[in-house]
Formats: sequence, structure tokens, C-alpha cells
Amino acid sequence: MGPIGQVLPKVAWPVFGRTLLETQVRFARSLGRDEIWINLHHQAAEIRSLCEGLAAFRDVRWLEERPDILDIGGGIHNLASQPDVNYRGELLVLNADQFQWFTAQELEAWKRNVPDWQVLLLNREVGSDEGYNQVLSDDVRRFLRVVPNAQVPRGTRMETYTGNGLVDLAALKPTRGPSAFFESICVPAERACRTARVTGGRYWDFGTASRYWSSMRGVLEVVARGDADPFIAFLLSTGTFDLALFDAAAMSYGTAAPGVINLGGKALPLGHPPGVVLSGPGARSGTTGTQLCYEGTIQAVD
Repeated sequence: MGPIGQVLPKVAWPVFGRTLLETQVRFARSLGRDEIWINLHHQAAEIRSLCEGLAAFRDVRWLEERPDILDIGGGIHNLASQPDVNYRGELLVLNADQFQWFTAQELEAWKRNVPDWQVLLLNREVGSDEGYNQVLSDDVRRFLRVVPNAQVPRGTRMETYTGNGLVDLAALKPTRGPSAFFESICVPAERACRTARVTGGRYWDFGTASRYWSSMRGVLEVVARGDADPFIAFLLSTGTFDLALFDAAAMSYGTAAPGVINLGGKALPLGHPPGVVLSGPGARSGTTGTQLCYEGTIQAVD
């Protein structure tokens, strides 16, 4: 995430008026998921301090990985091993920096279409030039394997894993320590791993500095055109995106400077270079207690 990412955890990056983490928690609640676990490692105390007192985080459960980062597979096993979970229940996995919108009704329909699932990956179609890995399935949606993006011919239409999926915790073999998702969770030799194809809506990826910029800019473009997109509708309905701060003529937000998304709260000159302007309490970089201190611009890269 560039220099700002060295001091500001990715989950705390703003999508306009709310952080990625809060937006994802609100999405989970829109699906009727009220038992929400948040997995932490890097800057855990700072992240929790940002969330304290916010309504979206009421009754959430926090898991802190110590001392080692467990990776996604290890994090799921860590949750499953908690005494009041004990490898029981259906887990919906969401990644904080990526949004593939769907409804609770759609999720239930995908489950019905592959009723023997123990792990269900939610995939969508992308182009190989977008940089994602390919997920291969057979004709009855059984997961086969992941193909690294570098091995997929350019110009190929393919399916990729959105980072969203379902796991039947009772189907897992308890595993301790770090492990990747495709090493200890989605393992076809050990359990029924299936895939569902998600259609409709755009895939909103905030996972790198360049993708963060392009997704933030993409929100402005969709709002300006008035296109129907469920994620944008969610941002508007929850007050996360404030139409009063949007200048469609300048394609800017929070400022009149063309091409600038100003989330820093400071007045900017009209000649400010395009990008997303961020700033937080205190100094230019570093931390003071649990106060995150950061300032900078994610430059426009189209």
C-alpha cells in the first residue's frame, strides 16, 4: 500500500466516509450474519481503538494472532478451535480489502445448487490481464486447482476466487499453526470443495495502492453515470458516500481540485495532483500510543 501502508493498516483505509473494515462488517450484517469474528495481527491495538464505540462493531468477536501470523487457513483454524465454536457451524469468509456484492438470498441459492459442499468458493469471471489467479472447476463445479496468473495466457477470460466463501467447520481436520487457505481448508482430497459463479455488479478491489486508487476513482465514475451497482447503492444508503461532497464536473470529492478525492479534511489548492488525499492525527508518519499518524496522497495511476 505504499508509504502510508507502512503506518496505516490496510483494513483502516477509508472508502470515503468509513474504513474498509467497517464497510465489510456492515456488509456481513446485511447478509444476516450477526456473529462476526475479526482476525487481527499487524497493529491490532490500533485497529481496535479505531473501532471502539462504533455501532457496526457492537458484539463483534476479536481474534489476535500471536506471535506468528497464521495466514488465512491458520486463521480459520484458530477461530474454529475457540471453545465456543469447537469446529462447528457454517463460516462465511470475507476479505476486508475486496468487495463482491451479493445478497443472503443469492448465497442460499448458490448453496442449493451444489448441496454437497463442505467448502464453497465464490468465483467471478475476470480477464487474465487483471492479475488474478485462475480457479479451475469441472462441469459440476467441483474445485480442481489454482493456476498462478503468470501461467495463464494473456487475453483469457477465466474465473478467479473473490476471497469470499463458505466453510463447514465440522468438515475440517484440526490444524495448528500457520497454513494457507488452499493448504488446510480448500483441499479436494480431504473434503468436498465446490465453486459458485457470481454474476452481476463490479468486483471492487482495494488491495494494493494502485487498485485502491482505481476503485475509489471507479466509485466516482459510477455515481456520475448513475449506473446501477449494488455496492454503490450500499455506500449511498449508509451515508458512506456523501453526494454533497461530490463534484461531478471536476470528478472530485471533498474538494474542487479536479480528479482529487480529499479525505484528509484540509483545504486543497486547485492544482493539487489527482489522487486520494489521506491524513490522520499527529505527525507525518509513525504512531503515538494507539493513535495512527499518517499523511500523504495515493497518486493517480490509470
